[in-house]
Amino acid sequence: RDPGVIMVRMAMYAMLSALIGAMYANVGDDKDQESVVARVSVLFYVAAFMVFMSVAVLPFVMLQRDVFVKERMNGHYGVNEYVLARFVVAVPGVALLAVVTTLLVVFPAKLNGPLVYGLDLFVSLLVAEGFMSLVAACVPHYIIGIALAAGIFGFHMLCEGFFKVKSEIPDYLKWGYYIAFHSYTFRIFMHNEFNPINNLDCKPFCDGEEVLRFYDMGDVDVAADFGVLIGFAVFFQLCFAVVLYKFHTGRR
Repeated sequence: RDPGVIMVRMAMYAMLSALIGAMYANVGDDKDQESVVARVSVLFYVAAFMVFMSVAVLPFVMLQRDVFVKERMNGHYGVNEYVLARFVVAVPGVALLAVVTTLLVVFPAKLNGPLVYGLDLFVSLLVAEGFMSLVAACVPHYIIGIALAAGIFGFHMLCEGFFKVKSEIPDYLKWGYYIAFHSYTFRIFMHNEFNPINNLDCKPFCDGEEVLRFYDMGDVDVAADFGVLIGFAVFFQLCFAVVLYKFHTGRR
């Protein structure tokens, strides 16, 4: 109903992805320490900021929310139909964003595993869209929603294992690592990039496995982490449905 929203998001992702690809062009061909640091930085940036850009969904969902309440009162459809329809309609657009980002980042930068990279980004964007839908259902004004989402995303970025690896996060904040879906996105990116590398030309690391161990990611199980991300996606959609059912009935 509003293709302009999709086109604006597509332009944002394409422009930013093209800049990342240009800045880190061919970094995957090098085996030195600078290349390792650059690759980790790219993966963190994509896991953190590309997901953060999903806040753009919030105003649109809030506008749509008013229409939903009116049509629910008129008996046109219920909560389950609305939530399922929104999810199904969102999938192609999110898939296109993931494909465009993968093409413009992975191939120019010569990163490894474009299929796993693209799938990881796709699932993570679905999680982020579900989370933003939940926020949109909970707040009275989109400015409050953006501020709330930005704060939560910022905390997730802090805890995802880049600024401090998991073992160095204080015990009283370690729970943040596990509830931040960014952590699982970043873990899959890292394993996908460094696990296939058998040799590196730098003193701290002799191969990709040492890089993973340095970042406390030597035990990454890609299938399990994908399972966690899918679980987050389902959880946020269910919470979105519950909030709509309980608080957006149209009754006073």
